[in-house]
Amino acid sequence: MGISCQNPETTTIPSKNQSIGPSNGTLLIGGGGMTDDMWQVFLELAGGDSAKLVVIPTAFDENSINYDPEFKILERDFKARGFTDIQFMHTRDSLFVDTDEFVEPLKSATAVWLEGGRQWRLADAYLNTKTYTELRGVLNRGGIIGGHSAGASIQGSYLVRGGRGDEGNYKIMGDPEVGFGFVTNSAFDQHHLYRNRQYDMFDLLKIRPELLGVGIDEDTGILVQGNEFEVIGNKYVAIYDGTFWSPYFNEIDTLETGENKFYLLKNGDKYNLKERRIQLNKFIAPQAISTEELQEYVGDYLYEKSKVFWNNLLIENDTLKFQGYRRNLVLDRIPIYAYEKDVFFDTDAELWFHFVRDSSGSIIGFDKKTHQFIDGQNQRFNRTTD
Repeated sequence: MGISCQNPETTTIPSKNQSIGPSNGTLLIGGGGMTDDMWQVFLELAGGDSAKLVVIPTAFDENSINYDPEFKILERDFKARGFTDIQFMHTRDSLFVDTDEFVEPLKSATAVWLEGGRQWRLADAYLNTKTYTELRGVLNRGGIIGGHSAGASIQGSYLVRGGRGDEGNYKIMGDPEVGFGFVTNSAFDQHHLYRNRQYDMFDLLKIRPELLGVGIDEDTGILVQGNEFEVIGNKYVAIYDGTFWSPYFNEIDTLETGENKFYLLKNGDKYNLKERRIQLNKFIAPQAISTEELQEYVGDYLYEKSKVFWNNLLIENDTLKFQGYRRNLVLDRIPIYAYEKDVFFDTDAELWFHFVRDSSGSIIGFDKKTHQFIDGQNQRFNRTTD
């Protein structure tokens, strides 16, 4: 009998070459290790000071659990990261895992963290149980589920490196193969570039071509909301989706069958899971805006902390264009497009322009910022002419 690698609760199966994220809530899927900024994002999405965190260390081996059976070391670590309301859930008892008593902490949790170790232990303990149902419940209430290493792989529909044997971590395919499927038709590999795993995914995709392969390096993760994710962290995420993208050309090329190429995304880059393509602003339909309305944004703007760093906005061929200049340095004109009222974006998915109005409704300046969770610019320019 065949085994499906779809989320057991999914009633509709996505078509081939689609992956579907959770309709509510957020996933943080990390490659191994977390930066301070990544922990801060997790804390904020968990509810900040009011976060109710459940930590599941079941992927640990028995020696690790026996060394600290009450998880005092883990509790200390999470308190240092800003969490105050922390509960732990762990069992290997197949009967206890299905009791109301065991799942009680999940019913009020705003966040769940899946510790690293061996991902098959998580699958063996919790797949198709009340615990799994309550994990889905955390997402349905708008909470966040995070994890790195084994806690990342388990979130895919295919359980990458799930083998139980001594070499289970080395082989991308093993037994069991079914993960939690929080993202359908997906396979998440971890410790990706650091452990030179970047070509292993092709072995899996030859057998399971419908899967989206995502390789996540250490100190890096993806933040999944709906059918889109954003890369956060210091390193890179590799995408295996049958296409190839390069920031040099900002184009997506379909690969020939059997061509083993992948591409990398960095902090701030976004990816559309359902459409299986990097989410460039060129694919965001701009709002229609008349030349008369664009005229309101035209003018010279001065960086508020400098007397020599200027920006000029002008209309050319019915398109608003941005040009920066500083003394004798004049930058190329960049077309920008309306996303919504007073918010514009550039073609390369890098710059967003947030215009500021005074109490009378007149534009007085703008913030130029990268559109990402962390490490973003935020430069305020004050208008100098109307």
